[in-house]
Amino acid sequence: MPFFNDADVAGFGKVVFVRKNHTIPALPDMNLIVFKKENVYQAVCIDIEIDATGDDLKGCCNNLKQALLSYIAQMVDNYGNNAKAAVEDIVNVAYSHGEMKSVLFARYLQEKRQYLLYKIAKDNKAKSRKEEFVNAWNRIFQLQPIRFNLTRTVSFA
Repeated sequence: MPFFNDADVAGFGKVVFVRKNHTIPALPDMNLIVFKKENVYQAVCIDIEIDATGDDLKGCCNNLKQALLSYIAQMVDNYGNNAKAAVEDIVNVAYSHGEMKSVLFARYLQEKRQYLLYKIAKDNKAKSRKEEFVNAWNRIFQLQPIRFNLTRTVSFA
């Protein structure tokens, strides 16, 4: 991973693995960050520390997809076509600790935070002085209810 320290972040998000064959165990969603330095893009799957480069954002992400598919295929091959054992090993790698992961994930969180703050500021930007006052009033007194969307519940015995 040659240049993530001094490169600009061009994007971030999640790598979502969609199973086509339900006999293969599912992989968790993983964190993705894309860097740009000069005219080169570098996409990094933070959790398993695999990266790929490209001349543009789309090409870079496609190259990362191919690298991830190759990695998974190689892991399955290493375990004698035992997909379950390969997925277990990939999950163990994804949830292991490492200095590189820590640095990349800190950068990911920093960019995500900046994006969310920008989005909040943009969404709450007033079109008039009156609207600015109303927005401030709502923020101070929280006139809008806080809503929770619970899609999963967990119970402990």
